[in-house]
Amino acid sequence: MKDKFGNKLTTKEFFSRWKEGIKSVTPLQQVKISLMGNLFVVVGVIIGLITTFILKTWWLFIILCGSFFLTSMACLANFQKYIILKEINERRLKNDE
Repeated sequence: MKDKFGNKLTTKEFFSRWKEGIKSVTPLQQVKISLMGNLFVVVGVIIGLITTFILKTWWLFIILCGSFFLTSMACLANFQKYIILKEINERRLKNDE
């Protein structure tokens, strides 16, 4: 493995750098990643709903309806967290100036 400067890394060095990088992830970044993941799941559930409706697989359609509701609510909650954390971050940056 090599770093972005082309220096060779041992496995131990790689994982120590990775661990430090994970520790420095901000709550805003965590929520943003979670929001993107939720959006992918919502799109997948919608495609699944359309497919199961066309194929008349009603038991799976009902399960996906419940999944759509739960995933949509999780997506909404993450979006609200994202907006709040983004405002907090902007205020903090404004105060630092």
